[in-house]
Amino acid sequence: MSTSTARALRSTAPRPSWRPRLEVVPSPAPSRSVVPFLLLCASILAGALLTALLLNTQMAATAYRIHDQEVALNRMNENEASLRAQVERAGSPTTLEREAQALGMVPAENVRFVHLEEGRILGGDAAAATDGGAH
Repeated sequence: MSTSTARALRSTAPRPSWRPRLEVVPSPAPSRSVVPFLLLCASILAGALLTALLLNTQMAATAYRIHDQEVALNRMNENEASLRAQVERAGSPTTLEREAQALGMVPAENVRFVHLEEGRILGGDAAAATDGGAH
């Protein structure tokens, strides 16, 4: 080895020193707090429970309204059936005849019908005489 290479090696080699060698140390990362995460989880849980409670309350209220409407519908159906039975009883031929006699009405003897398109009277004795003279 030559003297110039020996000097170069000596100059690049670390020299013993009484002071410790200084190095750049990265600053420690700030520790994250767990409190915001816990608050977020608690608020999500509380929101979900509140939403479930409100939905359950709405469903119960709707069920009561449906029940009340069904009861009202059943009452109306019973009332309609009662009214239909009254109409059928009042419209029967025997009831109509009895009511007509109570009002002083008598059965019709000669029933006639007017045919408007032809201008003729149909039915009864007078209709036969009128029809017979027309032809």
